[in-house]
Amino acid sequence: MRRVMVLWLGTLICTGVAQADAGDWRHQIRLGGWSYHLEDEPFEDSPEYNEWHQGIGYYYRFNQCHGSDNWYCQLGASYLRDSFDNPMYTLTWSWHYPFNDYLAAGIVAGIANRTVAEYQDEIFQGTDRKWLPVLAPKLEFSYGRYSIGFAVFPQIDYLEENGSTEYKIGKPTLFWDIAIAF
Repeated sequence: MRRVMVLWLGTLICTGVAQADAGDWRHQIRLGGWSYHLEDEPFEDSPEYNEWHQGIGYYYRFNQCHGSDNWYCQLGASYLRDSFDNPMYTLTWSWHYPFNDYLAAGIVAGIANRTVAEYQDEIFQGTDRKWLPVLAPKLEFSYGRYSIGFAVFPQIDYLEENGSTEYKIGKPTLFWDIAIAF
């Protein structure tokens, strides 16, 4: 699968189909991702976090989003390995305000199907797949058709203590990925 993606992307770049001016592109392929968890694993027996998120995503750009000449929006879908090295699927909508050809800030909203850690009385029980909302600030640095995106996501765990269950939002996780537009 990885070879097919690399071959397809390489062909796209080499044939010139991926040529795009900074504000002209409509399609974007986002590759993988890396993260830095600002929180150590919450309990002693917690698994180590995966911070290299292999995957791929496709995003479509809408210029003049919501009638504004300044903002653009993106609809995106992606697959990558989550913080517990399990498959994660996301569907997002994002708003971006470009300050210039090189820098845009925005917000991402959507839904993700991913795993969360489950703890019972502070003892790690395993992971469970959940549908979770996605909401995060985003900053993107671009040069021509290439960009690096940064986002800050909350760390979410599922806790059960004294018979009650709750989601715990921990310290955030810094996430970044690379993209090519065409």
